[in-house]
Amino acid sequence: KKQGASASQPADSRGGDKVETDSQKDSNEAVTKTLKASATSKASEVIMLDDSTDEQDCEDLMSADNDCVTEFPTKVLSDDVCFICGSDLKKKKNLSTGLKGRLNHLKRCAKKYGVSARDVKLNDDSELFVAEDTAKPAENDNDNSSALEWHEDAATDLALANHEQGNGFFDENVANQKVPATTKSATKQTTMGNFFKMPVRSLNNVLLAGAKRMAKTTELLTANKDVNGSNRRNQKRKRIDYSKLSCPQYKKIPGTDFVCDGFMYAKSTLTSNYFLTHFHSDHYGGITKNWSAGTIYCSLETANLVHQKLGVDRKYLHPLGLMTPTIVESQGRPVSVTLMDANHCPGAVMFLFEVGKRRILHVGDFRWNRQLMTQYAPLRAFSTLQYRLDDLFLDTTYCDARYTLPTQAEAIQATIEVAEREWQQSQARGKRALFLFGAYTIGKERIYLSVAERLDCKVYVDKPRYKILSALNWPRERMARLTTNKDETNLWVVPLGHINFKRIQDYLGGSDKVFSKKKYDRVIGFKPTGWCHSSAKSIAGGIVSSQTRGSFTVHGVPYSEHSSFTELVDCLDCLKPKRIIPTVSASKSKEQVDLLLS
Repeated sequence: KKQGASASQPADSRGGDKVETDSQKDSNEAVTKTLKASATSKASEVIMLDDSTDEQDCEDLMSADNDCVTEFPTKVLSDDVCFICGSDLKKKKNLSTGLKGRLNHLKRCAKKYGVSARDVKLNDDSELFVAEDTAKPAENDNDNSSALEWHEDAATDLALANHEQGNGFFDENVANQKVPATTKSATKQTTMGNFFKMPVRSLNNVLLAGAKRMAKTTELLTANKDVNGSNRRNQKRKRIDYSKLSCPQYKKIPGTDFVCDGFMYAKSTLTSNYFLTHFHSDHYGGITKNWSAGTIYCSLETANLVHQKLGVDRKYLHPLGLMTPTIVESQGRPVSVTLMDANHCPGAVMFLFEVGKRRILHVGDFRWNRQLMTQYAPLRAFSTLQYRLDDLFLDTTYCDARYTLPTQAEAIQATIEVAEREWQQSQARGKRALFLFGAYTIGKERIYLSVAERLDCKVYVDKPRYKILSALNWPRERMARLTTNKDETNLWVVPLGHINFKRIQDYLGGSDKVFSKKKYDRVIGFKPTGWCHSSAKSIAGGIVSSQTRGSFTVHGVPYSEHSSFTELVDCLDCLKPKRIIPTVSASKSKEQVDLLLS
């Protein structure tokens, strides 16, 4: 990928200049053409792994099991089209039939264009959290005087922000918003599977699953090819020192030396002011326990997690409160920085930078909600044109007209209704049902807590997850809903990758893998992700896709913490920015902006 020369055409996250041969250009054009064609369905974009992803996380999140309900519709990943060159294999001459002939064709294409399984890129909506095993901060901070205090006057900033009164990402109004209930259906839950098309095992699916397993290292840290583009077998892979490469423009705040979510490029000559929007590995990548490149400005929740899980000394962390403008020096000039809730995961924020008369908004990852977000005075001022927003750094994860998702409130309400029906049916039949909710290590908390509140039960989380949630400054009432004892409740939070028919079998009957004294007759899994959204409706006309196999049921819930396409359009209509800078798939920024404004 090429690095852009300006903010209007930002560079891709790989960064750096590379020499391209003519053969490479032909190869890249062919691959790009094919990938664009594949983008006609949301299923062609799957989850991105990075270098901090360990093998267990890969297994948990990226299970290659074809029983997974929502992963890969075969409409896109068809065996009739080569995903490398884009050729129609049905019309290909001199091609032997069957799987072997198609596989040989793909091998020839891979050799011709220099493409390996590791080159199949995966989407970053995984929001994957990864804690470094090497990061082991002292259990008792009193033993380490250097870790007692945040950077400089951060404690004062938090006190001025009165953070204790505004520490909830969890918006009760959204979670409890009244949504008209769908018509109750007398049809049994087990028949809902008839409305969900099971994926057919295809060659492309197999190859993509293999690529996911192989992609254990991030594109920011690993070079799969030589400088001239060759990809030799048995050649020792080289690690790229990104600190020697220039930072992409879409990670730089104009008019300042500030860098936002660009820690891979950190160096003393770049800046000493870094901004972290939230604690997901595709944003904090580059931060290690040895961090000393500069001050990291973020929310208090994120600062707690960076210190706790990555082992960064607190003297390099400067947490800021919400909606409290703070002056940060940039090259001798004062810059006002204001944090606003991004409606994403716990601690996720948007940064509003005021550089002189220039106003710049960086949303990080966010889920746009006009009603909620225009409660913030700065955003309301932009919507009424009281002030103009000069630059908007926009999360374009779902920048495609096909991605029209239900609101978070609608998805939560639909999940509650399905969970209540399952609960009542199990009790009526005298069955013990175990409810599993898939979640990232940080993220998706709203949906399982809302269900637990409606069912009036506790939520089981493992001890590592409980420790992370304890760092979020939640109210006591919310923390009291959690337990680390599996025998106290039948509603458990598990890795999102476990919600498929292969993995949930481990939870039935109190197997040794689960370590629970209780025996269960049924296992009911909920998989909340925007990628499962389908035009197909359930029997009751709802939005939850379901499938049952014997004692196992999997519900796909179209719940996302990223803005849908229609919400992105509404965001632009509301904020009216002069310039839009996409931060996802930045190499296609012009196409994305044209699409959003069309």
